[in-house]
Formats: sequence, C-alpha cells, structure tokens
Amino acid sequence: MKKTKEPKIRQVKKPFTIFGVEAVYLCVLGIATAFLGWLAENVVKIISSGTFDCRFHLLPFISPYALIVFAVHIVFGNPDDVAPFGKRIFRHDTAYCKVLSNLLVLVTIYLFVFFGELIVGNLWEILFGVKLWNYSSSPLHVTQYAGLIPTLGYGTGAYLLFRFVHTPSLKFLQKNMTHKTALILSCTLGVLIVVDTLIMILVTAITRQAPMYWSVHF
Repeated sequence: MKKTKEPKIRQVKKPFTIFGVEAVYLCVLGIATAFLGWLAENVVKIISSGTFDCRFHLLPFISPYALIVFAVHIVFGNPDDVAPFGKRIFRHDTAYCKVLSNLLVLVTIYLFVFFGELIVGNLWEILFGVKLWNYSSSPLHVTQYAGLIPTLGYGTGAYLLFRFVHTPSLKFLQKNMTHKTALILSCTLGVLIVVDTLIMILVTAITRQAPMYWSVHF
C-alpha cells in the first residue's frame, strides 16, 4: 500500500517588526515626517527672511526628519513609560513616574537637537566647506550651528509630535493602510527620498556648495 504524501504547509513569512510595530508603517510615518520637516523649515524661513525654497532637495522631503520616527520609537517607546530598546526605566505606573518619563523624553530631545545640529553643521563644513545654516544672528547661539532658541523650538515641536501624534498616527496607518500599500510606498517614495539625499550630498561634495534648485522671495 502506497503512502500518500502529506501536503506541505506553506509558512507565511512574518513582516519585519521593530519593537512590536511593522517597519513599513514606521517608514510611511517617517516619509510624512520628512515632509513636515521640510514644511516647518520653510515656515521658519518665510518668517525670518521672507524666503521659500527647496531646502537643498529636489523633493519636498528632508530625510533626517524621517529618522526621528525610528529614533523615538526605539529609544523612547512611549512618552508616559519610556523604555529604551524595549527596557522600561520606571517600574511603577503612577502619575509621578509618567511626569518623570515625559521630562526625561523632553530633555533628551533637547540634547539630541542641540548636539545633532552642532555635530552635523560642523561636519558638513569640515568635509565640504559648506555652511548649511547660520544662527549667528539669533540670540543665545552657540557657534553658528546651534542655539538655545532653535533647540527649544525644534525640540518642543518634536516632543509634541511624539507625545500626541506619533502613536495615534501609527495606529491609524495600521488600521487603514494595508501592509502591501505601506510596502509599496516605502520601496518607491522612501527610496526616492534616500536617492535625493545622496544626490544632494554628491552635488555638495563636487561643487562645494549646497544645491539650491529653486527659491521664491516674498
């Protein structure tokens, strides 16, 4: 009597997740944040100098802002219960711990913005001889690349987005966008944003000046 072959069970490949959230949804949220960052910088430019420009990119996205989504998710997790790399700092779920958690997140973001701008600004000048921004005219500046007012402004904005927008936005995307759609956006628009950034770096390295593809003065 011949033995019948049992049908092979096809294993469904699980999507790649980062601390409980599918990476493609973080990527989509990162794309949206990259656009908001581009928009926010132009709002500041319009107020300060009456200028609206490309912010050195072909597309209306600034890729470092997209990295913020991944950074806050990995480093903080939840503003009310901060858990770097998935490890909780506060063991008790009390109002006092929640306040401390949010203060820790806020101070960390301020430090990240201050030293991030300081390091990136000086690094670009050392490598390419290019000054991407200049806070010298701003009160309480520390060199031309960092200052108290920009740090408080960008840092507070980033904290508020993380506190009130990050988690609800992720839940909205997971509920209303299919994994396939998020994957397509990540592999198309996400890749284009990365390529755009690489082009900006290449043009800057060759011409020794940041590319300004278009600019509108009011």
